[in-house]
Amino acid sequence: MSMASKVKQSSFQKLLNAMKRMSLEVNDYEICRRLETIMMTSKEDLSQVVVKSLLDNPLDFDPKTLPEPYGQYIRHFIYMVKRNKKQGIDTNFDISSNLKSSEKQILSIENSVKNTPSPKKEKSKKTSKR
Repeated sequence: MSMASKVKQSSFQKLLNAMKRMSLEVNDYEICRRLETIMMTSKEDLSQVVVKSLLDNPLDFDPKTLPEPYGQYIRHFIYMVKRNKKQGIDTNFDISSNLKSSEKQILSIENSVKNTPSPKKEKSKKTSKR
């Protein structure tokens, strides 16, 4: 079965998907393309534990954990996380086991609900104050 090789690459794919979601610049897409090429030609998947810890805590992750050529991609991944955070872009990776990001999502939804005033309430408040 030719599918076997694809199934094995699930951690690789997770990392690649996360990188693709954060890509903003031409350089980002180029790096994703190269990583995808490595994934296609690689016989092994990346360590599930390593990829999970990278996606859970990218800023605490040591790129040296992975051998080259992966280190450079990990460094770029961490760079993208930092850059996107600075730009206020939510770096959210949908890993079902990562509750932190889903909690963040819920909070941002709650905040946006709070910040959108219902026009009826606003009017009644203003009239009662004046």
